[in-house]
Amino acid sequence: MIADVPDEPDEQLTEPVDDSAEELYEHAPCGYLSTRPDGTIVKINRTLLDWLGYDRDEIVGRRTFQSLLSVGGRIYYETHYSPLLTMQGAVREIAVELIRHDGSRLPALVNSVLRVDASGAPVTIRTTVFDATSRRAYERELLAARRTAERSEERLAVLQQLVSDFTPAATSMDVSEVLVDKARRAVRAVASTLWLLAEDGSTLVRIAGGTPPHPLLLRAPRDAAMPHTQAVRRNEIVLLGSVEATRQQYPLIAELMVGAAREAVVFVPLSVGQQALGAVSFSFDQTHAIDDDDLQLLRTLGRQAGQALQRAALFEAESRLRHRAETLQLITGALAAPLDAAQVARVAVDRIAATLHFERIVFVLAGAVGPVVAAASGVSPAVLGSWRRDAGDLAPALSWPASNGAFFDLPEEHGAALPGLVDLPPEDRFGALAVLPLRSGTRSLGVLLLDRPAEHSFAAEERDFLRTVAAQCAQALERVRLHAEALERQQRAEFIAALSRRMDEAPGLRQRADRLVARLVPAIAERARVALLADRQLVTVSTSTMSHAVEAAATTRADPDDQPGEHVALALSEGTPQVAASATDEITETALPLRARGRVVGVLVLGLGRSRPDRDLLGFLTELAEAAGLALENGRLYDQERENGHLLQRGLLAGEPPRDPRVAVTSYYRPAGEDLEVGGDWYDVFPVGPDKIAVVIGDVVGRGIAAASAMGQVRSAIRALAATEPAPASLLQRLDRFVDRFEAGRMATVAYGELDLSTGRLRYSCAGHLPPLLIEPDGSKRFLWGGRSAPLAAFAGMKARTEDEVQLSPGSRLLLYTDGLVERRGRGLDLEMARLAEEAGRRSRAPQGGLLSDLAETMVDVQHRDDVCLLCVGFGVEPQFEREIAADMTRLKNLRDDFRAWLATLALSADERDALLLVCSEAAANAVEHGYRDDRIGVVSVRARVADGVVELIVRDRGSWRSPAATTDRGRGLALMKALMDGVSVERGVGTVVTMRRRLTSEAVA
Repeated sequence: MIADVPDEPDEQLTEPVDDSAEELYEHAPCGYLSTRPDGTIVKINRTLLDWLGYDRDEIVGRRTFQSLLSVGGRIYYETHYSPLLTMQGAVREIAVELIRHDGSRLPALVNSVLRVDASGAPVTIRTTVFDATSRRAYERELLAARRTAERSEERLAVLQQLVSDFTPAATSMDVSEVLVDKARRAVRAVASTLWLLAEDGSTLVRIAGGTPPHPLLLRAPRDAAMPHTQAVRRNEIVLLGSVEATRQQYPLIAELMVGAAREAVVFVPLSVGQQALGAVSFSFDQTHAIDDDDLQLLRTLGRQAGQALQRAALFEAESRLRHRAETLQLITGALAAPLDAAQVARVAVDRIAATLHFERIVFVLAGAVGPVVAAASGVSPAVLGSWRRDAGDLAPALSWPASNGAFFDLPEEHGAALPGLVDLPPEDRFGALAVLPLRSGTRSLGVLLLDRPAEHSFAAEERDFLRTVAAQCAQALERVRLHAEALERQQRAEFIAALSRRMDEAPGLRQRADRLVARLVPAIAERARVALLADRQLVTVSTSTMSHAVEAAATTRADPDDQPGEHVALALSEGTPQVAASATDEITETALPLRARGRVVGVLVLGLGRSRPDRDLLGFLTELAEAAGLALENGRLYDQERENGHLLQRGLLAGEPPRDPRVAVTSYYRPAGEDLEVGGDWYDVFPVGPDKIAVVIGDVVGRGIAAASAMGQVRSAIRALAATEPAPASLLQRLDRFVDRFEAGRMATVAYGELDLSTGRLRYSCAGHLPPLLIEPDGSKRFLWGGRSAPLAAFAGMKARTEDEVQLSPGSRLLLYTDGLVERRGRGLDLEMARLAEEAGRRSRAPQGGLLSDLAETMVDVQHRDDVCLLCVGFGVEPQFEREIAADMTRLKNLRDDFRAWLATLALSADERDALLLVCSEAAANAVEHGYRDDRIGVVSVRARVADGVVELIVRDRGSWRSPAATTDRGRGLALMKALMDGVSVERGVGTVVTMRRRLTSEAVA
C-alpha cells in the first residue's frame, strides 16, 4: 500500500502546497519520506519523525534511509532491497527494523517506488512506512501458540511411541530397557535409574541404570527417607529442581547431583491405580528446564510404565510357572534313569545348570566318614579339588535339621552358617545362596548348594520351587539307595550261588580252595586264606592276595611256629565270625568259621581293608562261609575216594621195567582230568626169556572198580600165558577163553608183542587195539597194521588170531597207546592218528624221558575226560648219539639220562663217562642260557660218536650268543670243557657250534 504523494521534481520545492494536502501528508497514519537515488532523505512527514524521535533538521539532507535501518536491515538493503528496486522499480511490504533516536527499534513494513526522468535515469525514491509493532506481537503470539502446539504434539508422539514400545515388552527387564534407555532419550534426560519393589513389598531394589554409589540407592527399605522411596510411598512425582533445594531435604542426593553435574532430578512412580510398583528417576543438566508439561508427561509415562510392568509381571509369573513345571518334569525324568548316587548328582547338576542358570551348583553327598562333593558346576578346579580332598567346610550344612532349606540373599548372611564359603578366594566366593538339605525322613542324604549374584533376592515362589527340586533329588537318592540295597542283596545271593557252582565244578579240595580265594580276591577282600583242621591242627590250604590272584600253599602240613591269631582261634572254638585289625598293614582281618555237616572244619580269613565290616556285610560273609565250608568238605571227600581208587589202579599197573642196555622203556599214564572213577587202561613190560621181553598195552571196557579188577585179571593172565605160549597169536586165543569167564573183561582190547633183544625181531598181535607206531632213527614213522583181529571174547564171526613181525633197527622206537590219546568227539580218528605220527616223528631225536609227556600235552587238552596210557620201547645201541631238546633248562635231565644210557654201551672208564656227561651237560646248558635266554622255541642239538678211539661231541644252537655279565660269578663252563677234553672249538655264525674231542684210553678202547 503506497500513498498517493505529489511528485517532487527537486529537493528545493518553491511551489506552494495546499494546506489540506500538506496537513494530510504531515500527519498521515503512516510515514512518508522521499530520498535521492543514493538514499539521502529530502523529505519526511511528521508522523515518521515522531515515530523515530528526530527533528526534521536532523534528518533532511543529513541522513540516508539505509542509515535508519538496523545492521541486518542495512545488509538486506544493499543485497536485496536496492537491487530489486532498481530492477523492478518498486518493492512491496518489506519488513525492516528502524533505529529510533534513543536506539530502540521500530518494526516496520515499507513500500518504495523509484521515479525516473524521460531518459530513464532514477530521480527520486518515494517510501511509505507502516508501524508493524502490533503485527509483530501477534506474530510472536501466533508463533508461541504454534510452538506450544508442536511441543504438545511432540510430547504426544513421544508418549505414543513409548506406549508402543511398552506393548511388546513381555518381561520387567524389557520394560526397564524402555524406561532406562528410550524414555530417557525421549524426555531429554542425561541419566535414569529404575527401582522395583521386591515381592514382599518391603524393599525397593535397583533393577537397571547406572551403578549407584550408595547402598540405599541399590537396595532400600520402603520407608527409608529417600526420594525414590517417597515417590513409591506417596505415589507422586518427587521433583528435585535444584541442588540448593535438594540439599535441605536430601543432602546425600545433593552431593551426588553436584558430583555428576546434575541440575534437576525427577523421581516418577510407576503406578497402577493407587499402587506404585516402583520408581524411575530422570536426571537433567542445566540445559533443560522442567515445566508443568514435562511433569505431566512424566506422570503419564509412569502410569503407562506401571501398567506395562503389571502385564509383564503377570506374563513372567505365568512363564515362570510353566518353565518351572517343565523344568521340574525334565529334572524328574532325568533323575529317574541313574542307578547310583554319583549319577544322580551329576544329572541333577547338569539339569539345574542348563535350566535354572545358577552361577554355582554344588551337590554334596553324606559319605560314611564325612561330606563328599559328588558333582559341581561353576566352581574353580582348585576349590573343587580341595573340597574333594576334604569337604569339611560343607559339613555344617549336612547337620542342619531343617528340611525346607535356608536362603541367604547376601554373602554376609551365610558367612556365620558356612564360614568356609566366605574364606574362599574373592573370585570363588558365593553370593546369594540357597542351601537345600536332601533328606529322607530323619536321615540326611546330602545337601544342594545353589548360588546367584549378591543382589538376588529369593522370592517365596522361587523358594518353594527350589525345595521341590531338592525333594526330587532326595527321592532319587533314596530310590537308588533302595535299588542298590536290593541289587546288592541279589548280587550277593548270585555271588554265593556262582561261587558254589564254581567250587562244585572243581573235583578236589585244593582246587576248590584255590577257586574260593581266587573269586574272593579282589572282588570282596584284599587277601584271603583258607585253613582246614587236619589231625586237630590248622593247615593252610590256599591263599590269595591283591598281587597274586591265586597263591596256593606250598605245603599241606601245619607249621607249629605259625600259630593262629586269637580271632582265628575264637572263630574255630566258638563257631562265630571274629574281627581283628592287623597292626602291620591296617587291614581288618575277619575270621569266618567253615562248617560242614554240623561241625567246624576250618576257617576262612579275609583281609577287608581298613574299615570294620558292618552287620550287613558280616551276615553276607557268614552265609558265604557256610556255602564254602560245605563245598570244601565235599572236595575233601572226593579227594579221599579218588585217592583210594588211584591207589588201587596204580597197584594194578606194571612194576619196574626190565633193566637191559639194549632196550629203554618209558611209560606215561594220566587218568581222566576230573573223574572220580578209576579207568581200565594198562600197560606192562616183562621178560619172557634171557634175550626176549614182552610189551603189552590194553584197555578194558568201562570204568570203576569192576574195570580195574578186570584189568588186573587180564594183566595177570597175560603174564601167566606168556611164560608158556611161544607166539602172540596163540596167547590171545587162550586169553579169549579166560576173559570169557567174567563179564567185565569182554570186549577188552590188547596189543601184545615179543621183542628179541639180540636180533631186533618183533612179533606182535592186536586184539581190537589201535596199531603201534614205529619211529625209525631217521625220523620216518609207520603204523604196524598187521596181526589185527577182534577184541577179546568177541566170538561172533570171529576168525583165528593172526600175528605179524617187523625188524627193528638200532635206535628205533616202538610207541603203544590207548584210544584216549587219539579219539576226539567231532574229529576223525584217521586225522588224529596222522597227527600223532607227525608229532612223534618230529620228536624222533628227543630224549625218551620227556617224549611221552610232551606227546600227551600236545595231543590231549586238560578237559579231556578219558584215561591216557602210553608205552615207548627204544631198541638197541645207537651207533651215533643224536638228540634235540627245546631251549629249556628243565629238559636237560632227559638229555643227560639218554646220554648216560648211550655211554653205558661203550667200553669207557668211570672217569671218562663222568667227564663226557659233564661237558655235554655244560655245553647244552650254555646253549640254552646264552644262545636263547629262555626262548623255549629254540632247539639245542647234541651229537656224539666214536671213531678211531676218539669221542667227538658236538653241541649246536641257532640262537644269538650273549656273554655272561662281568659282575656274575658265571662263565667258567668253557674253561671246564677245555680242562676235561683234549680239544674244544667254538664256531659262531648263525648260532653257535661247540665241538669237543677226547681220545679214549687204550684200556677203554680195548
